[in-house]
Amino acid sequence: MAQSTIGRPRALTDRQVEIILLEHVRFIAWKALGQSLKSQRQLAQELGVSQGTIAHVIRILGHYKQVSPDGRVGEIKRRSGNFARLRIRGLL
Repeated sequence: MAQSTIGRPRALTDRQVEIILLEHVRFIAWKALGQSLKSQRQLAQELGVSQGTIAHVIRILGHYKQVSPDGRVGEIKRRSGNFARLRIRGLL
């Protein structure tokens, strides 16, 4: 890449320069994507909850309180089956 023999010795190799340029391209792409994403505060306002609630859900990876109303019937059936198996084995 570099052809000049004048001046100070290079601090970076050609490979390191390539890495810097690739990382810069990735950063520019990430920055452009970031402008289209919502902040936690914006998402909280849209959903009608606090920003702390949004942060909490992210921190616990979605294991938020109890089962949602959509999956409640299936979860109740699953748990009652587990309890029945435990009763049959004499563990309850």
